[in-house]
Order: sequence, then C-alpha cells, then structure tokens
Amino acid sequence: MASYLNAPALQELIRRITTGIDPECKDDLEALGDAFSSFHAYTDAVIRGEIRIQLHGHGAEGEAYRNIISEYDQTRHSCHEAAIISVKVLNRLASLYELDPVFTGDDAHRHQIADFCLELDQHFFRSRRMKLS
Repeated sequence: MASYLNAPALQELIRRITTGIDPECKDDLEALGDAFSSFHAYTDAVIRGEIRIQLHGHGAEGEAYRNIISEYDQTRHSCHEAAIISVKVLNRLASLYELDPVFTGDDAHRHQIADFCLELDQHFFRSRRMKLS
C-alpha cells in the first residue's frame, strides 16, 4: 500500500493550530478535530460492516443478506464522502498555515483516500501514549 500521509506536515499543523494565539485557531482546531473524526468514522464503518458480514452474512439469505449488504454499503459510502471532504479541508488548513499537504495523494481517487484514512488511524495508534501521566 502506498503512503499518502505526510506525518511531519501533520504534526506541524497540529502544533501550529494548538499553540496559536489567534482566535481563528479555535475554528481551525474544531475543523481539524472534525476531519480526524470523519477519517476514523470511515475506517470504523468498513470494519463494522466487514465484521457484520462475517458474523451474520454467511447464514443470511435473500432479503436478509441484501439488507446487510445494503446497510453496509450506504454507511460506508456516506462516511467515505465525508472523508473526501475532510481531506480537502485538511489540505486547505495545511496550505493556510503554509505547510505541505498532509494528504499527498489525489483527492479524486477514492481508494487513495480510503488508504489514507487507514494510514492515519494506524499513525495515531502507533504514536499513542502507552502510559498516561
């Protein structure tokens, strides 16, 4: 899988927004938080949908199976659309702060955005604080 996350730009964007004294930074902080939430919502929708298919899809037939697939597809699609918008917001914020793009792919390619969402979740997971103090 190709990498679409510019982690240094992401960290610098977070630093600039969270240490900014300009009242505008509060709006930027909210926009950044909303973007992160939408990226995770997409990966969460995919995981939940795949788990549901694995646990309930094999025994389901006909309309029951179609309902499982349809609900999953609708949820995943809606979350993916939100992630696409959020990628654009994220890169606009980076540009506003005169940084390189955080998402380095092509926002017209849905699969690149999907990969970015997973990559960002993995980035946050790997860089988590193991011990909170």
